[in-house]
Amino acid sequence: MNEYNAQNDQQDKKMAQKPKSKTIFNFNTILAFTAFIGIGCIAISLILTLVFENDTTLYDAFRSVGQVIAYLICIVLAFGWVKTHKQIPWIVCYVVFVVTIVVLFILTV
Repeated sequence: MNEYNAQNDQQDKKMAQKPKSKTIFNFNTILAFTAFIGIGCIAISLILTLVFENDTTLYDAFRSVGQVIAYLICIVLAFGWVKTHKQIPWIVCYVVFVVTIVVLFILTV
């Protein structure tokens, strides 16, 4: 009888474990890859400032793309935090912060 219970316990534990996802693209992977692209753009823009000291148009383009990616990653991660802490003050602050970032970034670019 004890062997039967032990086998059932092992089967229950196996069934309780979540199956591993076989998809290559999940949220964390996409976010990490986007962050990688963002730091690449920022690094390229810094290199371009050293190489082309007078011509800043290419530098500005890479810098802007890097900033947009960095802002988007921060906004997405902050949304996840606000979503888990569902309180009105956090939601209001989040909306105000995101609108401020979007409006001021668009006005300054």
